[in-house]
Amino acid sequence: MQSQRWPFALLMSTAVAVACSSTSSTNDGPTGTVNADASTGVDPTGESTQSVEWVSFHTEVPFAASAFDPLISGLFGADAQAGKFITKQEVAPDVYLTSTAETTTPQQSRVALTFNDGSATPRTLALVPASFDVGNTFLKTIDSAMATMQSEEQQSPGSSAAFLLQYQVTSPMGGTFSFGVHGVTGTYTLVLDVSSPTTSLTVGKIGTPAAATAPYDLIAGTVWFGLTQDDFDYFVNQAYGTGATAGQNFEDFALVPFTWLRLSVTPHLSQKYVNVAFQILNTDGSRTPIASAPASILAGKTFQTLVDRNMSNMTAQEAKKAGSSTPWTAPFYYNDPSGGGVVQVVAQGALGAFNVAYAVLSPRHTLSDVPFNAYPNVDIEAPDGSVVASCNKLGNPDIRLASAGSFDITFTVSSVVTNSSTLKVPLVGDIYCSTYKASDVTVAGPNPNAVALQNFTVENASFQPGAPAPHYLTGSLPDGEYQILCGQDILHNGGNIGMGDPVTLPIGGFTIACNLNPVTVQFALLDPEP
Repeated sequence: MQSQRWPFALLMSTAVAVACSSTSSTNDGPTGTVNADASTGVDPTGESTQSVEWVSFHTEVPFAASAFDPLISGLFGADAQAGKFITKQEVAPDVYLTSTAETTTPQQSRVALTFNDGSATPRTLALVPASFDVGNTFLKTIDSAMATMQSEEQQSPGSSAAFLLQYQVTSPMGGTFSFGVHGVTGTYTLVLDVSSPTTSLTVGKIGTPAAATAPYDLIAGTVWFGLTQDDFDYFVNQAYGTGATAGQNFEDFALVPFTWLRLSVTPHLSQKYVNVAFQILNTDGSRTPIASAPASILAGKTFQTLVDRNMSNMTAQEAKKAGSSTPWTAPFYYNDPSGGGVVQVVAQGALGAFNVAYAVLSPRHTLSDVPFNAYPNVDIEAPDGSVVASCNKLGNPDIRLASAGSFDITFTVSSVVTNSSTLKVPLVGDIYCSTYKASDVTVAGPNPNAVALQNFTVENASFQPGAPAPHYLTGSLPDGEYQILCGQDILHNGGNIGMGDPVTLPIGGFTIACNLNPVTVQFALLDPEP
């Protein structure tokens, strides 16, 4: 072999962080087992007490305002209710939304997110029930929000404020599904957060549903306001504080610039609470309740003073040096789980600017669940008989532990190589290998001072369909653990393994445990380095 480069540093040393976002509490499995039913593995609320798993997907896709109505209506609105469903609406390359009829009730549809996994049939990540009741309310809300934003932008470009409205489903059998519309100064984005069902990792139950909660759908909405400290103090004092009097309280108050969102606050000061309610002003002038919940004037005052403290700190920091202030966030959460929903007021500051968000959840609407959306089966290839036989294969069957031995190597190539879009030539060429002590190899390849114990070549090796798998029998090596690093010169560069040639990766080692040790060395991928 003239020259060998190992691309392991590039391929293996980059850390990848995956942030999973859940749209439902069913993905937050409790860690304790207090009052758990050992026979079912769920606590009294229906949540799993066992190890669980799920797979999630998030995407944000630019979308025309005019495209939302037909898509929403065909998924879980009036069109779907009339039997006019959406079939494989592509929302990202080879990622689709589809709706079908629900066979158990005329009040729902089924919504699936599928993707092309390279097989003949698209793979389903989530298949969830969706109600026409909540879906049509969501569509009315979207229409009102977008109409208001478009009107404001026509009058004064850049004058409208951002909103995020989401239709969310949680189904223990089908997964979670969040269909969001994000509006920013007249441009719109489809925001999808989807996950597979939460499934068990208990041995014997792997891949089965891990929760027994009732499925539900709801509407979630978040709107942002820019405020001064004086604005904040006045409005919060009127809503939650001593200024919350019946004569001067909010009643069908238009939350400008979100004139489609109306706020009413009903005081019960003798009992130290107010009731906060939100309604949607529909395009036809009617109103649809969206969320309501009680909030105490005790917590309200604490929220106000906490935000005031942070606003004052930030103002002082910015006065001393622009851009020096510490960002902060202060949420105020209250809910009515019996049917009102959830309200959060979130104040935050950054670089001297303050804003407040209202984030609301409508009450949970119970659904009839879908059949279990199981992961497709994965076939486990049976190990080669020679590998199972190990020490008995070809060698002396009476020698179980040898002081030295050889590797009887079978070479294979991964599907990643054979299916790679960068593979341009047949998988035929000389294989060049070096054997090292495992302790002399890292994910980046051999250590700088490592010395190969054996170098060998398998000439004119072929991985073409129908060709017998290449083999090689190494020389004798002392008992111990080794790495066998190889590259195949399919580009015929005189043994110089380079970009586009198949290479192995040092994942796991090979052990000399007897006189003859059958092993499989797999070419993992094509060298990506130039």
